[in-house]
Amino acid sequence: MYNTHKTPQQVEKLLNALFEKYRIQSKVTVEEIRKWIWNSTGHVMEALNKYHKKCFQLFPEPKDIDEFNNIMQVFTDAWNYFPHKALNGKAPNDLMKEVIRNAPKNNAAVRSMPKIIVGNREMELDEYEKMLKEMERAQKPFKKWINKDALPKYQRFLEQTVKGKKTREELYNVADMFFQRVLHVGFLTFEQIRPAFIQKEFPRWWPTHIMYSNLEPDQVKESLRKFFEFTELVYGINMCKYGF
Repeated sequence: MYNTHKTPQQVEKLLNALFEKYRIQSKVTVEEIRKWIWNSTGHVMEALNKYHKKCFQLFPEPKDIDEFNNIMQVFTDAWNYFPHKALNGKAPNDLMKEVIRNAPKNNAAVRSMPKIIVGNREMELDEYEKMLKEMERAQKPFKKWINKDALPKYQRFLEQTVKGKKTREELYNVADMFFQRVLHVGFLTFEQIRPAFIQKEFPRWWPTHIMYSNLEPDQVKESLRKFFEFTELVYGINMCKYGF
């Protein structure tokens, strides 16, 4: 449920406490965070991801998922409670309060399930959920190949061919996230992945969505090149169609 009970002043205290805990007061101030949020532009999810990425680069890599989530929550609260220029000086929380306040009471249209836009097609929520379940069922063989065969073999391949633990981890992480994104988009087999997805879409997606990475699109593509060298060597898959 959406929480509307914090105040900007409380969020500011949470931010300062976070900065003190990690001793980064010299790197950033609450006022700077306010400016980042105020000046954010573009599609809301892309803008939010860019903001999160910028914030997370102030910190050492979290020790575990709970630490990551705690940091994420504080900066997400700042995003929701501090004003945005793109929202005419309002915060997302202000707009949510207006929606709740102005929502018709006991209106069948309000109680009805929302529609989902997938591509250019509008569908009911239950139809969308059915589609996701069918996609998950159809992806099972591909997912099994990824997790039980391709990624474990790639990890061993890197251990044998790449010096430097950090480099190996980075290369493996790109391949792992590549497959996670491939499954999320809905591809059913390795051969079905579109060249444009590999050459442009995934590399461009990476910088704004992978928080603890400074890789640029060209570097992501270069890491994919290493993975495709492996798939051609081990599985005999011709990667010429992907431009590698």
